[in-house]
Amino acid sequence: MDRRSFLRLSSFSAGAWLLSEALPTALAQTGAGFRPSPLIRIAADGQITLFVQKQEMGQGVRTAMPVLLAEELDADFDKITIEALPYDAASAGQYNTWASASVKGGWGSLRKAGAAARAMLASAAASTWNIPVELVKTSNSTVINLDTNAVLPYAALIEAASKLTVPTDPALKPRSEYKLIGKPVKRYHAAEKANGQEQFGMDVSLPGMLVATIVRPPTFFGKVRSFDDSAVKALGPGIVAVLEVRQMAGCDNRNGVAIVASNTWLALQGQSLLKVEWDHGPALANPDSAALSLAMRTAIKNDTPALSYDNQGKSKTYMAAPETSFSAEYELPFLNQAPMEVPNCVASYHDGKYDIWGGFQAPGFFASTLAKAFEVDKSAIFAHLLPMGGAFGRKEKVDNAAEAMQLSKALGKPVKLIFSRQDDMRNSFYRPATFHRLSAKADKSGIQAWRHQLAVSTFPAKNIASAQHIYGGPSNDLIYPAADYQSAFYPVESPIPVGSWRSISYSQNVFAVESFIDELAAHNKTDPLEYRLMLLRQYGNDTVQATHRKRMEAVLLRCADAIAWRKPAARGHYRGIACCVYTHTHAYTAHAFEISISSKNVVKIHKAVCVTDCGVVVDPSGFRAQIEGSMVWGLSAVMKGEITVKDGAVEQQNFSDYQVLRLNELPPMEIIIMESEASPAGAGEPAVPSIAPALCNAIAAAENGKGKGKRIRTLPLSKAGFSFV
Repeated sequence: MDRRSFLRLSSFSAGAWLLSEALPTALAQTGAGFRPSPLIRIAADGQITLFVQKQEMGQGVRTAMPVLLAEELDADFDKITIEALPYDAASAGQYNTWASASVKGGWGSLRKAGAAARAMLASAAASTWNIPVELVKTSNSTVINLDTNAVLPYAALIEAASKLTVPTDPALKPRSEYKLIGKPVKRYHAAEKANGQEQFGMDVSLPGMLVATIVRPPTFFGKVRSFDDSAVKALGPGIVAVLEVRQMAGCDNRNGVAIVASNTWLALQGQSLLKVEWDHGPALANPDSAALSLAMRTAIKNDTPALSYDNQGKSKTYMAAPETSFSAEYELPFLNQAPMEVPNCVASYHDGKYDIWGGFQAPGFFASTLAKAFEVDKSAIFAHLLPMGGAFGRKEKVDNAAEAMQLSKALGKPVKLIFSRQDDMRNSFYRPATFHRLSAKADKSGIQAWRHQLAVSTFPAKNIASAQHIYGGPSNDLIYPAADYQSAFYPVESPIPVGSWRSISYSQNVFAVESFIDELAAHNKTDPLEYRLMLLRQYGNDTVQATHRKRMEAVLLRCADAIAWRKPAARGHYRGIACCVYTHTHAYTAHAFEISISSKNVVKIHKAVCVTDCGVVVDPSGFRAQIEGSMVWGLSAVMKGEITVKDGAVEQQNFSDYQVLRLNELPPMEIIIMESEASPAGAGEPAVPSIAPALCNAIAAAENGKGKGKRIRTLPLSKAGFSFV
């Protein structure tokens, strides 16, 4: 949809009725204003268009959102079409897509919009028939006269309905009347994805467009000393230009040399032939993985924490753990998001303005950051939002857009910038490396004192500044009660930039906490499941944690039943369990594994169970796909995932040395979705964090059963000599 079409949506027009919804108050409080946002258009032929602000990256937002609308609108689901709402810098809006918050955010607003539209259509029909509105009902994009059984399609009521006042508090359906929510529906654009018709950023083609790749320095702050492009230009006239791109403040891109060509093949060939001499920049703190690991351990041992928190979440002076505490240390590596569709961006500069095409998780951040970097008004940057072939946090960043915009402005033509797999593997924004020291004074009756010291790799000028920071803040890392709780945070500078990774800081903190809870259970000669249940039940029904406790307890018990926890395992088989409260969305997940280990440390997973309570499930097939994807994601990380650094540069280059589980490596999975009356809590992230500790707890049980007593505290498991069937 072009700009002019978008602007036409802001007013009523002949033959169509547009219902506007107020943006959330929280958005207004951030300074963006409390302003109308066009969401629904019902055309004269009855076709319904839903303009979706959230970005599609495989999580199914363009399936779940129309379900919410169609349910309350009583619409024919097949008559709803989806369009991405173009980013409007002037009015902003809830475009950012992360933290498993899309369906959670749309649960109230989209249903309310649909219910308001339904009420207006019903009122229009009642006026047409001159009967009370109580004598009509809506169904499948029609209004039915309960006295005469006469039927009017929504299309016949558009003009009359558009003259009515939009109700501010329309009645929503009770759950007993749902026809679509929680039922299987057709996946949006499934056929188009299968046959290649779905357009992603990599598919964009514009008249006169050029294609560019960039050779970047191995270190983030590296600069070009000189380059030799003779071999590149020998490829022929299809090589249009070889020119430098510069690092831009706030855009997180690197300096480099771009090869601009008439087609993708030439651009990639040129990239491999270019010779560059680099100035690697200033001396780096902790330039390799071993040095960083030592620095994190040393920080926890010797340094004063940058932040510390008690069980009220308030900063305080950190007090060491009691001398009688039991302690353990855990370490997790950098990880890459590695989306199947690598970063890319098409930019076109003309008349002082930029159009960009691609998949962007955070259009608002794009507009403000790029506008500042290029010294233009936000309105001069127009984003054409396209689906993403995976993102997982990588496509929150603006480095690709900054580079494409530089090139388009320099050449005066549209430019498609593409990353190779090697480019993305070595020039990403990684889940930070972390080192944890946990100490607790605990017995069979509970936890009297708890200390969580957490060292996190940061990046120059990118210090982590709050307890809840997505890159690894130390707060909210314990779901069990402890009378004396403290967490302490030690930022340690690293040579590579960090960023969001699916399930953010929970992926590190839950591994440490849930592994340590198992160790405490063993230390106190208590069953790990029963120990968790005992701790959770210490939250009384009159506490703010009561809801968390009840839902998490129910999930744990269901998971234990599914893995047959209380029944003897087959000879040589061992089990492990772990759980996670995804606190910021109120989602509850538990994983359990049954495994065996050969004499050569080959682990075979005989059964994997995931039980989750994420509130009302809007699209069950899409939800299940998210859980399955989480299992692949989490198992890949715990078994094989590791980004290592040498001389300030990432060593891994492709899926050959940064491996993701293949289909033949996946274990038998049982996914159980708990029935819930609670609001949706999202599915993309909450089912990741408890995978690693559950599997490691099973391995610890197996090692203990064999008399070795070995506990894995450093990931991935391959570093400890384990391989997998």
